[in-house]
Amino acid sequence: ILKKGLIIIGHGSRSQDAVDAFFQIVELVRNQEEFFPVEGAFMELSSPGIPEVVRRVAGEGVKEIVFVPYFLYEGMHIKHDIPQIIAEVSAQYPEISFTIGRPIGVEPVLAQILIERAKAAE
Repeated sequence: ILKKGLIIIGHGSRSQDAVDAFFQIVELVRNQEEFFPVEGAFMELSSPGIPEVVRRVAGEGVKEIVFVPYFLYEGMHIKHDIPQIIAEVSAQYPEISFTIGRPIGVEPVLAQILIERAKAAE
């Protein structure tokens, strides 16, 4: 198994249901076995935070950590806040390569999901 860590970044929420749903997504990605380890971290409001999860993943002996925001759009959190947090944390781990993927963005499958939700609400 490839020792390339993946940290999925959620916004964080005061809602436990939202936190639980986020970790269900993390588990679905983990089960794909494309990356190891796969962990979830929150930008704010919820635990664990990004620095804590980086510490955990770094302890697995990875040489690279990829971050993917579980966000829809390229807002201020994606353009500014998350890169700043990751830059601060990465300075503590010069032996590990840190890269940030794009958020979910505009994907045709999202339109199909919205149509399904609309039909289910009728």
